[in-house]
Amino acid sequence: MISIATPHRASDWRAEGRQVRPRVLQVITKLDMGGAEVIALDLVSALQRSTDFAVATVLDVEPTPVGRAMRAQLADLNIPIFLGARGHYKKGGAIVAAWRLARAVSHFQPDVVHLHTEMPELTWAIARMLFPWTRRVTMVRTVHNSELWIAWGGIGRWVTDRLATARAVAVSQAAAAADAAIGTRRPRPQAEVIYNGARVPPPAPGGGGASGSAVGDGGGMGPARAAVSVLFAGRLIAQKGPDLLPAILASAYAACPRADVKVQIAGTGPLEEALRAALVGIAPPGWVIEMTPPIGGLSLRLREFDAVLMPSRFEGFSVLAIETLLSGVPLVATRAPGLVEALPADYPFCAAVDDAQMLGLTLARILEAPQAAQQQAAAFVPELTSRFAPEAMIARYSDIYHEEHRRRAP
Repeated sequence: MISIATPHRASDWRAEGRQVRPRVLQVITKLDMGGAEVIALDLVSALQRSTDFAVATVLDVEPTPVGRAMRAQLADLNIPIFLGARGHYKKGGAIVAAWRLARAVSHFQPDVVHLHTEMPELTWAIARMLFPWTRRVTMVRTVHNSELWIAWGGIGRWVTDRLATARAVAVSQAAAAADAAIGTRRPRPQAEVIYNGARVPPPAPGGGGASGSAVGDGGGMGPARAAVSVLFAGRLIAQKGPDLLPAILASAYAACPRADVKVQIAGTGPLEEALRAALVGIAPPGWVIEMTPPIGGLSLRLREFDAVLMPSRFEGFSVLAIETLLSGVPLVATRAPGLVEALPADYPFCAAVDDAQMLGLTLARILEAPQAAQQQAAAFVPELTSRFAPEAMIARYSDIYHEEHRRRAP
């Protein structure tokens, strides 16, 4: 039996007058690229003057450039980091991760554990089962996607039922609906929708795109800085639609055969090898197609690109979509659940999910007249600035932390 010393109750600390601020443990999957991870760190940065934070991960992964930047950000703020399990999560790692998370709670003694996405929820549910004293900590869970527990439906129902007393937040109406659709024995209120906030990123101090490996360049004569630069940035998983990129690019070239285009595919994931193979030899004359690791500080560099591709099949929400448009950069996107809530109702550069041909034709419109497309995108900046002001998101989460700080866990 795994044992961890039972800490004092958080309420005991308050009674002794030693705790005057909410103590919140942000629980994320890993310190690496991910929308949930970015939001968790944004909350830490914005609220660290009024709230004591620590960050715990489910997985302890080899640091990537993005992960190292996240660690540096937390170190600058003097935020404690508790790393999770190494190795395969499904082969014993889940138990180790739950033990490490319980140990983090014992050490940090939070009032609130804030869970971001399914893997942290599962890990916390296991921890509550193995270490009953952890049930005294109140819970906030943020639902970050509009399709949940893919291929893990039974486990998802068990976890959601175990965490039914948690304060639930969703990043979009689609995410809230997906969470509500999970059947549980105990009734739960529908998750409150708090849209992720974004602000206009400042211009980068300089520099070009990330260096990477060219998959094909239409004969090797591509320019060092193409006249038109296109970006796909995201994990290379089916949800993000990277498998559609070859057909999208072929459709775009057929409709607009210009010979000065550079396409950067920035991301890693299980589809990387298959995508790299599919892209070999398909670059039209004068095009450069390259695959690179994720771009650190991407929001600061969006203005380096003339268009951003987002062929997602579903999203919880998309801060990248908002940041792209706030930067005045045209976004080619699908009307996917969750993602469509980030787009203005009359946004012109979008298509149906999985419609590679129409996505390519939409991209071609931007390639034909990049400056006109940028003017169209810029027209939506005032609306998006108002709808997705980060101050609104931050203020609401602050209220929730203080409310849960005052509430004794069941």
